Amino acid sequence: MTPAINEKRMVQLFCDLARITSLSGKEGAIARRLSILLKFMGAEVCIDDAGGKIGGETGNLIARFPGTGPGAPFLLSAHMDTVGPANNIRPQTHKDRITSDGTTVLGADCKAGIAIIIEVIKALEENKIPHPPIELVFTISEEMALMGAKYLDYSKLRSRYGLIFDNEQALENVIVSAPAADMMEIKVYGAAAHSGVAPEKGISAIKVVSEAISGMKLGRIDAQTTANIGFISGGNAINIVPPLVELSGEARSHDPAKLRRQTRHMEDCLKRAVKKIKVRADGHIITPRYEFLVEQKFPNLRIDKTNPVLPLIAAAMRAEGLKMKPSISGGGTDGNIMYGHGIKAPILATGMREVHTTREYLDLKDFFGCARLTMRVIAGLSTTA
Repeated sequence: MTPAINEKRMVQLFCDLARITSLSGKEGAIARRLSILLKFMGAEVCIDDAGGKIGGETGNLIARFPGTGPGAPFLLSAHMDTVGPANNIRPQTHKDRITSDGTTVLGADCKAGIAIIIEVIKALEENKIPHPPIELVFTISEEMALMGAKYLDYSKLRSRYGLIFDNEQALENVIVSAPAADMMEIKVYGAAAHSGVAPEKGISAIKVVSEAISGMKLGRIDAQTTANIGFISGGNAINIVPPLVELSGEARSHDPAKLRRQTRHMEDCLKRAVKKIKVRADGHIITPRYEFLVEQKFPNLRIDKTNPVLPLIAAAMRAEGLKMKPSISGGGTDGNIMYGHGIKAPILATGMREVHTTREYLDLKDFFGCARLTMRVIAGLSTTA
C-alpha cells in the first residue's frame, strides 16, 4: 500500500518555512515557528544551549514523539539554517518543482528536509501507523562548519540510529560514507626589509610559502583523499620584503590514516621550506618560522552493511520502484558529527537541487518520494523490533 501523504500540505509548509529568513546564527524566527507547530502536534520540545556557545540567536531544536509501537528511539534530523542571499525569499510553485524568484536561494537546503519530517509525523498519526519513539533534531549553523551539531546536547538523545535529510542527489542515492576533514590555519614569518635599499636583510614570507606550496600534493590525492589551500594573505607594500603570510586550507579523506598522512605531509613541506633559508643581517643569523594549527573540521561518516536501517531503506526503495544506490559523498553533513557521537544515520535525498545558488530548486517528485520512503522505513522499524 502506498503511504498516504498530503502533498499539498507539504508544499504549503515548505513554502511557509522558505519565506522565513534563517541564515546561520539567525535561526531564531524559524525555531520559534517550528516549536509552536511541534508542540501543537503533541511533541515534547526543548532548545539546547548551542546557540549561546556559538553566539547564535537560538540553539538546536529537539522534539520527542512517544512511540505507538515497539522499537528503540529513532532520529530524524535536518538543519534550519541556509546560505545567502536569503532575504525576502519568494517561492514560486511550478508543475514539477519549486523555485525562488531568481534573486535569492530557495532554502530547500535544508527546509525540504524539515517539511518532509513534519509531514511524516503527521501522516503516521493520520494513518495510525505504529512507530517507535521518534526524536527530531533541527540543528543550527550547519552551513558554518556544522557548528550546531558540534555543540548539540547529546545527553538529551537516546537514538542510536536514524535518518538525516541533507542530500541533493537523486532519491535512490543514499549517502553512507563521507570524509573526515582537517582545517589548517598557517602563519609563516619572514623578516621585513626595504626591498630597494637592503633586500638581502629580509626574508620574504611569500617566497617561503611559495616554496612550501610547490612541494605540496593538493587537489585529488587518491580516490579517498583531497587537499586544498583556499586562502592566502600577506605583504604590506611593494617596497617591503613581506614579513608575514597567512594561509587557510583543509584536507579530507574517507580513511582517517590517510587524512593524518596528508596533513602531516603539508606541514612537512612547510618545515622543509623554512629550513632552506638563512640570512645574515647586522651580524646575526635570522631564519623564517611558521605556525601550523590543525583542527578537526568533522569526523568521517561510515555506515556499514550491518546497519539495520539500510535493509529497510532498500525495501522501501523497491516498494517505490527504485533500487537503492549506496553513495559516497565528498562533503560533510551533521551526520558526520552525529556519527562521532555514536548515532549512525544514512543521509537521504530530499529533492533539493543546485543548492547554494539562486538557481536552487526543489524537485517535487523526489520531495514527495522521500516522505513516502521515510514512512515505509519507520513503519518497518516496529515490525522488525
